[in-house]
Amino acid sequence: MAENITSLRQTGLLPKLLGATALAFGIAAYSGQAPAADFDAAKHFKGKTIRMIVDFKPGGGTDLQARYFAGNWSKFLPGKPRITVSNLFPNPSGRNFVWKSKPDGLTLNFVASAGVGTELVDKTAKFEIAKFIQIGSHAKRDVVLLARGTVPYNSVPEAKGSKVKLILAEPIGSPADLDGKLLATGMLSMWFDVPLKIATVARSGTADTLLMLERGDVNGYIAGSQWYALPKLRPGWFKKGYLKPIADMGHPDSPSIPNSEIKMPIPNAMTWMNAEQKALWKEIVLPEVISGKGITAPPGTPDAIIKVLRTAYAKAVHDPKFSAGLVKIQRQPVAFISGEKMQKIVEDATVDFKKGLPRFKEIRKQVYNRYFKGLKIVKIPENIAGKITKVRRAGRIVMIGGHRVRMNSTRSKITIKGTKAERKALKAGMACSIMGGMRKGRYEAKKVTCK
Repeated sequence: MAENITSLRQTGLLPKLLGATALAFGIAAYSGQAPAADFDAAKHFKGKTIRMIVDFKPGGGTDLQARYFAGNWSKFLPGKPRITVSNLFPNPSGRNFVWKSKPDGLTLNFVASAGVGTELVDKTAKFEIAKFIQIGSHAKRDVVLLARGTVPYNSVPEAKGSKVKLILAEPIGSPADLDGKLLATGMLSMWFDVPLKIATVARSGTADTLLMLERGDVNGYIAGSQWYALPKLRPGWFKKGYLKPIADMGHPDSPSIPNSEIKMPIPNAMTWMNAEQKALWKEIVLPEVISGKGITAPPGTPDAIIKVLRTAYAKAVHDPKFSAGLVKIQRQPVAFISGEKMQKIVEDATVDFKKGLPRFKEIRKQVYNRYFKGLKIVKIPENIAGKITKVRRAGRIVMIGGHRVRMNSTRSKITIKGTKAERKALKAGMACSIMGGMRKGRYEAKKVTCK
């Protein structure tokens, strides 16, 4: 173990990616007790397939990380089982499935966050988060409120009384949609009288938000792992002051690690709060930010199997090659927490969240009524019919029924007067019906039928 830690230090990964606390957790898990003597781990896993369930569609950050584990984790497991990834969405369909799965270590949930309190606020959840068995976590749950450099205040408390509104783009339709980082932003904004404005949009991805920032449609953005990824996605934005952090809403026990351009210039948001606000934040917000990506197993999975999975997980994230690849995929540092430690954290956070649940519902309504009431999301229907009013870029983009629709050269099947056609044949004035859906934050046509 000492040689492995030394190797990590030599690569330069360890001091950058693991804090002292996380390192202590890793060493403990790495040198934990061996599984029961009568359990043959290699025999149990050899020739078998571990199915990792992801609650999100293919191609997203959580899915990409799960597939990285699927391709590289097996060599750390006795018997070297095959590992596959299945996407069951919308969230929390995957957790519902794993909750009912056979507890044999062959069905696991690759999660985006700890999910504390999900079953208490989401009627579709058919599980108890605290009863899932934690295998471990390898990413922090950073939440950073960013603002354009043109915004005159440099922190949330400084925003009070300003005439410059902080404008965010978010898809919110009711108080029930308010949770996580957006609820935290709303709570801070209420407490410190931030001139916040919400521009309601259809659900979009990082690329769309960055484009809105560049065009000036918005001047704020709630970032997670993008705190680390933006220096690659938009080099110089932080260093040159194009974007700046005005609130660090992550867990105070896990300070934000400097990205490749700047370090966090402001203290954790909890340092600004009074005693009552801190108590409410601890009950409502902190359970949401205790950790990021990780793996869980169904309740009832035997201790011997759990020990094998936890050990293999710890070995993988402490392996220099595996860790370096994971950093490249997730675009943020590895911050390992052992399964044993995660189990305790999740159980304690669940107690806190249950305590604050009555006030959670109240504060959610307060935030919604102040910043969201009366605002409607612009929803693009699955089916659109009408006349094309505008065609751009040789048919790559058309306007129809007041909606902007993207045409893909291979995925969009176009028929004009019963004959298959290319997108460049689309013209303004044509009467068309379009069936499509959101893809990477934009509405894309699947089937186009024009007269």
